[in-house]
Parts: sequence; C-alpha cells; structure tokens
Amino acid sequence: MLDLNTVKEYLRLDTDAEDEYLNILILLSEEICENFTRAPLPDELPKSYEQAMLICIGYFFEHRDGTKEGLPGVIYTLLQPYRKAAF
Repeated sequence: MLDLNTVKEYLRLDTDAEDEYLNILILLSEEICENFTRAPLPDELPKSYEQAMLICIGYFFEHRDGTKEGLPGVIYTLLQPYRKAAF
C-alpha cells in the first residue's frame, strides 16, 4: 500500500495540513484500483499500480470541486494488465 509520506512527496507537500484528506484519497485510490481490476490489491504493489494510485490521488487533490470530468485515462492503461475478466 501507499504510505502518506510517498503521497506527500509525489504531491510536493511539506506540511501536515492535508494529511487527513490525503489518507482518504489513499483509500479512494485503492478502491478505484480494486473496482477496475476486479481484484484485491496485491500484497506487493507493482510500480504501475503505484503510479496509477498516485495519479488518481493527484487528480482528486487538484480537482476537489469536481470541475473536471473523469479520471485521466492513463490510470486505466496502467491497470489494464491486472484486470480480471468478468463473466
């Protein structure tokens, strides 16, 4: 799983003011990845998973007001190899 320090480094944040919100975004990014791949997160995250989660967190951090439509498509491109077939 992603830790708070990794997320703060990615977002270039130096303060603790947003920590509670960032923890919520970490959980949200995990849920989005699990929903798209139709599988629980792997115990050890591949780098592509980690990058997809960071992009997702960055998206929601920057667009809190919902003014932009949809997640960046690269998230799905990074997760596609891990997606389970649905029947």
